[in-house]
Amino acid sequence: MRKFVAVVVLALVALFAVPMVSAGAQTAPPAPGCVILSTAPNPVTAFPSVVTVTGTVESGVDITLYGQSPPLTGPTVALASQHATGGTFALQADLPAETDLSVNFTYGDGNAYAASCATPGGEVVVRVKTATATDPGAGTAARSLAFTGSSDTPSFLLIGIAAVLVGAVLVIAARRRSHLS
Repeated sequence: MRKFVAVVVLALVALFAVPMVSAGAQTAPPAPGCVILSTAPNPVTAFPSVVTVTGTVESGVDITLYGQSPPLTGPTVALASQHATGGTFALQADLPAETDLSVNFTYGDGNAYAASCATPGGEVVVRVKTATATDPGAGTAARSLAFTGSSDTPSFLLIGIAAVLVGAVLVIAARRRSHLS
């Protein structure tokens, strides 16, 4: 009986350990650095206005400029995009009104890794306003939620299932042993 329980426990550990080890090898490649160097003009003299966002990024990624107008409440739409080949990008958009701008990049085959670009100060959203705006923060960056990366939920789920199965096998083995003696 002990040999049977040992074989079952080892089989369960192997069954759940192999997928978790191989899943760990499939992590995303290191993210290329992406820095928004300027958003010009900001503040603008009046709307509508053409604004250019420039920055640096690793070559070979797809860059997309998104805008949300009105800020924090309007729909977020793609305004411009390009494939960065020289390590820099310049995206231009015609803004009809005050807008929150953000730049995202996709690394890999289009679905491999996506992240936000940030200013040297760490802001991932830049608010474009008019120079006459009454808000004291005119022309400053708005804050956005941080990019959280990938999820470890499948690994945690497999660990939980393995723990429940191992516990069940041990309980059954203990009950059988107590009935035999």
